[in-house]
Formats: sequence, C-alpha cells, structure tokens
Amino acid sequence: MNRMGIVLGAAAVVVLIELVTFGKAREAMLMLAGVPVAVALFQLIWSLRAKPAHSDHIDHIDTDNIENGPAEMLYHWHARAEMLADRADGTRAEWDRHLRPLLAKEFELSTGLRVAKNRRATEAAGILQFGPELWRWVDPANSALRDQTTRAPGRAALDEILRRLQGM
Repeated sequence: MNRMGIVLGAAAVVVLIELVTFGKAREAMLMLAGVPVAVALFQLIWSLRAKPAHSDHIDHIDTDNIENGPAEMLYHWHARAEMLADRADGTRAEWDRHLRPLLAKEFELSTGLRVAKNRRATEAAGILQFGPELWRWVDPANSALRDQTTRAPGRAALDEILRRLQGM
C-alpha cells in the first residue's frame, strides 16, 4: 500500500467519524472543528502528489553549489574546531563546559570503559593513558562549571590530550 492510499484511507476515516459525530450531536461547532483537519489533510495530499515518486534525478545535482554541500559542511566543521580550540585558552569553566565532555566521551569510546559502570577502572585507565596532570583535564568527574577565574590548560595541553587519544 502506498502513501497516497494510506492518506486517502485516513481521510475517509476522519470524514466518517465527522459524519457520525455530526449526526448524533447536531452541533455546528463539531463540524467547524473538522475544517482545520480537512484543510491539513488536503495540504498533505497535495504535497505528496507534488513530490516525485523516484529519486533518480539526484544523480545529476551539483553538490558543490548546494547550500549544505561539502564545501559548506567543511567550512562549518573547521569553524567549530577553531572555536573549540580557542576554548582551550579560556577559563576552566569554558573548558569544562565545552571541551571536557567531548574529550571524556572520546576517551570512553576509545577504551570501551564507561565511567558510570566502573569509576575506579576508568580513572586508572585515564591516569595510565594521560598521566595525572592531563587526566585531570579529561576526567568527567573533575568538572568545575562555575570556575571563571582559573585558566584552562591551553592549546598545548589540548594537543597532547588529542595526540594521546589518537594513539590509543
């Protein structure tokens, strides 16, 4: 059964319910309440009829000129990476809010250890991987979101953490 059949079947059920309800209650308000439903169904049917059934025409689209094409996506990715790298030179609160969750998640994914399941094993693996000085900047339990005075460790520490994550 195709989409058009489902939509038409649903429209028929709605019309049947409206007729039964209108016949019993005889209130004009009930019929007026069905008008927006009927309009919405009509628009849905119209939009489904306007769409092509097959997507064979996609092969001929120039993806470099699309608003969200590869060049645009790469630009946004680069801008986000630059913004996150700038957070490494900010305050500890910025680091804890923006970088620590990403680094901790990457650490969990790369080791297969979940902090929620075994905190001690995760901490031991983190200290082994990063050393105690860098682990304190990755450890999800060491977050201080309100610390606006302490400086973040900087780009050098972020680069070293990323290098060690990459080497896992």
